[in-house]
Amino acid sequence: MRPTLKSTIVLFVAGAVLFVLSASGQPNSFWESGPSWLGQIGWTGFLICVLLLIVSGVWAIVSRIRHRELPAQN
Repeated sequence: MRPTLKSTIVLFVAGAVLFVLSASGQPNSFWESGPSWLGQIGWTGFLICVLLLIVSGVWAIVSRIRHRELPAQN
C-alpha cells in the first residue's frame, strides 16, 4: 500500500470521528449536554482533515501526471 493511500485513509477515518465529535454541545442534538469546547475541537479538526484530503487528492493527481510524463528508463 502506498504511503499516500495510507495517509488518505487515516485522514478519512479521523475526519469521520471528528465530525461525530463536533455534535457535542450543539443545541437540538443528541449530545446537547456535552461540552461545547469538545464540539469546537471536533469541528475544527474535521475542517483541517477536509483541507488535508483536498491537498492529498491534488498531490495524487499531480504525481500521476508527472509520472506519466517521465520517459521510460531502460
